[in-house]
Amino acid sequence: MTLTPVIVFLMMVSVSWALLFERSSPIASADDRAIAESCLALADQGSCEFYSCFESRLPCGREWYMLRTGHYYCNKMQRQKPNFSLAGQRFIEDAQRCLTQSLKDEYRLDDIDCHTLEHQAVDSITPCFINNDFCNAFRTDAAQFFRVYEFSDLFTRGAGKIWRQIVNMAAQCGGAAAREITSDTSETVINTVNTFFDSLSRGVGK
Repeated sequence: MTLTPVIVFLMMVSVSWALLFERSSPIASADDRAIAESCLALADQGSCEFYSCFESRLPCGREWYMLRTGHYYCNKMQRQKPNFSLAGQRFIEDAQRCLTQSLKDEYRLDDIDCHTLEHQAVDSITPCFINNDFCNAFRTDAAQFFRVYEFSDLFTRGAGKIWRQIVNMAAQCGGAAAREITSDTSETVINTVNTFFDSLSRGVGK
């Protein structure tokens, strides 16, 4: 499987999943909850707890970015961090700090559309990763990245956007990184898709 079909497949799956589970977009309101300097400090530290803190002031709910995606992947990255190389660990620290700091202005708002917030948060991933040496980290720690960004996550809401970002960044990094994502993904794609459609078939047969 070459890289181009992988990208096309991921885009098709994520778009199809979005159509199947289209959500109305709530407006998160602070309702007079004050801006907490302690929460902004968590953002400057790159702490995963910033996502929970953000959600406490501007609650979108468990199915939206802060808890479903931001907090989820941040914690997965932290759990996997000891298995990364030193360069990979530096990348995790710097990129995560960039991601949380990029949301400070949104945290200060009195209300925000949850769908808009999700797009803004996802849009920050590529610059935060690329500007913090993602390409070098990916070349040395590709296997560890795929333990964080598991292909099975693609079938959860919102994760398709993250996967598209990772695949596109790997393609930008050049041939070696592209080959890594192709070889690591191809067999997993087949196994996961087969499992997914088997589960759908069982559900229909009930």
